[in-house]
Order: sequence, then C-alpha cells, then structure tokens
Amino acid sequence: MKLKLFFFLFFVGIFAYAQKPIFVKAKVNVVNVYRNSAELQSSVNVSLPAGTSEIVVTNISNEINERSLQINFNNKNIAILSAQYTDNYVSEYDMDKTNPRIKKATDSIAIVENLLAKTTIELDANNKTLELLDKNQTVLVGSNTSNVAQLMQLTDYYKNKRVEISEVISSINKKTTDLQKKLNRLRSSLKINSEMEENLSDGVLILKVISSAASNAKLDIGYLAANVSWEPFYEVRGNKISEPLDLTFKAKLRQGTGLDWKGVKLSLINSRSSRNNTAPVLNPWFLQSQKYEDVMNSGRRVYDTISREQRIDEVVVMGYSATINENQLNMSFDTDVPYDILSNNQDHFINLKQIKIPADYKYYTAPKAGKDAYLIATVKDFNKYNLISGSASIIFENMFIGETRINPNQVADELNITLGDDKKISVRKEIVDDKASVKFFSSYQEKTFTYDLIVRNNKKEAIDIEIKDQFPLSKDEAVKIELLQADKAEIDKEKGFLTWNLKIPSNETKKIRVSYKVRYPKDYSISNLN
Repeated sequence: MKLKLFFFLFFVGIFAYAQKPIFVKAKVNVVNVYRNSAELQSSVNVSLPAGTSEIVVTNISNEINERSLQINFNNKNIAILSAQYTDNYVSEYDMDKTNPRIKKATDSIAIVENLLAKTTIELDANNKTLELLDKNQTVLVGSNTSNVAQLMQLTDYYKNKRVEISEVISSINKKTTDLQKKLNRLRSSLKINSEMEENLSDGVLILKVISSAASNAKLDIGYLAANVSWEPFYEVRGNKISEPLDLTFKAKLRQGTGLDWKGVKLSLINSRSSRNNTAPVLNPWFLQSQKYEDVMNSGRRVYDTISREQRIDEVVVMGYSATINENQLNMSFDTDVPYDILSNNQDHFINLKQIKIPADYKYYTAPKAGKDAYLIATVKDFNKYNLISGSASIIFENMFIGETRINPNQVADELNITLGDDKKISVRKEIVDDKASVKFFSSYQEKTFTYDLIVRNNKKEAIDIEIKDQFPLSKDEAVKIELLQADKAEIDKEKGFLTWNLKIPSNETKKIRVSYKVRYPKDYSISNLN
C-alpha cells in the first residue's frame, strides 16, 4: 500500500513539474508619457489551475526599467512567488509567431537572393575567362612558330570566343538587373506586410504563481520604459491684426519601446519621471550674477496704448482633444480619444487643444540691429491658458512666416510672440554728415554724431509702430556723453534706450533725428564708438 502511494505521489510530482507554461500576451492600454520615458500599463486575463503555475507574459517592452515593475492580480487567492524579465526566452512550448504573408515574402526573398548569388559567380567566372583570353592572345599571336594559317585560325578563335563570352556576360547582367528589381519589389512587399502587423517586443515576464483553487483572474502590469519622449509644439495662425490669434497646442511624441501602442489612452505629463523619493538637502546658496538685456521686452509698457479697435477681449475655445489636469507637482494632458503610436522613433503629432487668444498687435523695429520691421502680438494674462515652453510655427495671412519660441516661464505680465517681419515697411538709418563734427581741445576731444531714422509705410492701412534705438553710456567719469536731440523719444537714461511710438498713415514716411556728443581725454581710445 505504501509502495503504491509512493508511486502515485511520484507520478503526480512529475506531472506537476512537466506542466506546460501558460502563455498570455500583454496589450498596452494606458500610457503615461513623461518628457523622458513612459509608464506602460497592460492587463491580461488568465485561467489558472489549482497549485503552482508558470505564466509567460509576452509583448513586454525591451526598454523596461525592471526596478519599476508592478504586478497585481485582482484575485486574492493567487500569490506571486517570483517574477523575472528576459528578452531571450526559449521554450519548446513557445508560440509560433510566423505570419503567412510575411513568410511567403521572406521565402521568395531567400530564393531570389540565392539566384543573385549564382549570377554573381557566373559573371565573375566569365570576366576572368575574358581577362585570361585577352592576356594569352598576345603570347599566341606573337609566337615565332606561328604561320599565316595559324594566325588566321587563332584570330578567328579569339574573335568568336570573345563574342561568345561577351554575349554571356551581357545576358548575366540583364538577368542580374531583373533579379534585383524583383528583390526590391519583394522587400517593399515585406515592409508593407510587416507594417500591417503589430510590432511585438521580444521581452517576456516569467511569473511563478500559486493559486488555492482553479480560477480566472485579471493580471495588471505596469512599468517604466525608456526611449520615449515628447515635447510641446505650437502652430500660431493670424489673419488680421483686428482678430485674435488661433493657437493650436500639439505634442510631438516619439517612441521606440519595441512594441506598438494600439488604441491606447494617452496622458502627457510635463515632467521627468523619477523614482527618487529622497528629500533634498540644502547647501549654501551663492549667487551667480549675469546681466541680460532683452530689448524686445523692455518696451512692453507701450502696448497698453493700442487702440480699442485692435484689442480682442473674448477668449473662444475652438476645440479640445485633451483634458488638462494640474496638481501641486505637475501638469498633465489626458487625451479624449485612443491613439495608435508605432514603435518607429518617428514624430507623431497629437492635438491637445485649439484656442483663440486675444492679442494686441504692434510693429517693432530697431534700426541699429537691422532694417526689418516685425509684427509683435502681445498676450495679457497668458498664465490662464496653461502654456508650456516650446517651439512654434507662425502662419500669418495663410503664409508660413517661420518659427519662433513661446516661453511662458517669465516674470513679465505679458507674453510677446513675434509673427514675422513685414517687407512692406521699409526702415533705414542715414548718417547726417553736415551735422557730424570732431573737435580737439587742449586736453580732450569731442565728437558729435547725428543720424536720421527713416520709416516708410507702404501698406494700404495705417500702422502703429514702436521704434527702438539707443545712445552710448559710460562707466568712466572722464568720458562724458550728452544727448543733443531725440525728437520726443521716451528716454531710459539708465539703459540708454530711446523709444518712439508712432502711427504712420498709408504710403507716408516718418523721419526721426538723433544726435549725441561724446567728450573724452585725448589719450583715451574708444573702440566701439560709432
């Protein structure tokens, strides 16, 4: 009796040990995308017998951060004994992943590649034969024993043999060309067939679990994966300076996790993923100063003078593709529709929101820096639009103007967006020679500089324009600077800025004269005085 019980337990043990693994395929259904990685959430349904089982979960990203792995069963009767990730799983019970269309294409490619290899060998052999024939014909024809009959015979043989080999080489070349075209078509077909199939990863999770009873359970899997990134991107459209800006906020996302995301719910998080939960330790704080002059923003006060005809007060939301959630730590954008994002490291553009933003418009020019006049849109209370820093393409009056950058991370109350330069506004700076002078005195010299800033409006309508210029400043008490003429400019004596806000009617020209005098000792040399 004891012997029978022993054999029974022995065979049961062998049967349990030889039990086949349970294969399940994970499907990504939710992705939380950080700026430098993504959290992939998958779920699978599995039927488990009572006792110990091995579950092999396929389609796990090979870019996984194993330390971030989280596994959970919704059934309390199941306990996980161990979990292991590998991208080199080999088993006699592994699933056959071949696809009939892809297999047919790959088999055909192998046949054509084999034929191409044979034609290459034939071509090389015939070329060598022709080379050998060309070398030996000189020896044979030049032999002292050759008579006229032998020479004629050798000449005919050489001619016929060379023609024969040349025709064979021509035939092989044509065959090679045809085979190469066929190979290219097959490879193109293979690429199309491969793209029609979902890209699956070689990564698998091997789970050892124990269940107190046979049951069906849902397995939730979450982990961080690298080789994923996203960045904000804007498209700014303007039609007229009397209308608000149409701003489309997009996400430019790319991923190479090794598996395609099909019909996933995306959440784009404006922060970097981190599992470091250690509170920071403060060190002594030493200031590092750097002087920064922003000429574009220095005159932001002037935009308050824009006429009411150019001020748009209402904000119109044109459509949302994402829900914006802002908490104490970060901001996230949850998409309302499922997305397909292929694992090809190509840019995928996702519309997050599209809004109309009220803006004040004004032209701006700095003749010292260039001859262009730029159209500037100023947005007030921009923080309420939940913008983040990113590049933007500018389209005005249905023309692509160029690219700029939107940077809401600033302390100013207004956000300036450059919409491009307007070629219908001409700007130039002309030196007035008869007003310039250089005088020498006993211990010092004095130079006077005079020039005109000329702006012409060639547009069909009047324009409001801000003109910015500057006069030199001195840190040396021996160097004296006197501003002689500024034509009613707003003067910033600390920074040396001159600002004019003008309204120029259509097809009219405005001229502004600037003159200043510099006095400094004779033994001084000033290199940047112009």
